[in-house]
Amino acid sequence: MALSACQQVDKVDIAEVLDARNDAVSSKNITAYGALLINDYHFQKHTKSDILYAMQEIFERFQVIQMQTHNRHIDVLDETHAICNQSYTFKVKADNEWRSIVQQEQLQLTKQNDAWKISSGL
Repeated sequence: MALSACQQVDKVDIAEVLDARNDAVSSKNITAYGALLINDYHFQKHTKSDILYAMQEIFERFQVIQMQTHNRHIDVLDETHAICNQSYTFKVKADNEWRSIVQQEQLQLTKQNDAWKISSGL
């Protein structure tokens, strides 16, 4: 019973991290975005620095960005690892024209120092 309660708390904490990512992208806040990634982030040969550089370019390219997630499913694998499968809608405005994409993603999260961080999947 205690394990289930801990997993529920972890799921809430993870959802807050993922919601904070939506907010950081929508506000084009690279500092807040970077704070959500684990320092030794590595996925498909991309490091945290690579991800932040790419996001900063996106932030600069578009006038307005909106990111929303939906159909989120979080699996807590153990005390320090979790996986989230979700869809997201990414809308951008450039030259007074809106563009939108919908994608699915699988993110891995790692808990370090009592804080969940995105560790893979971006």
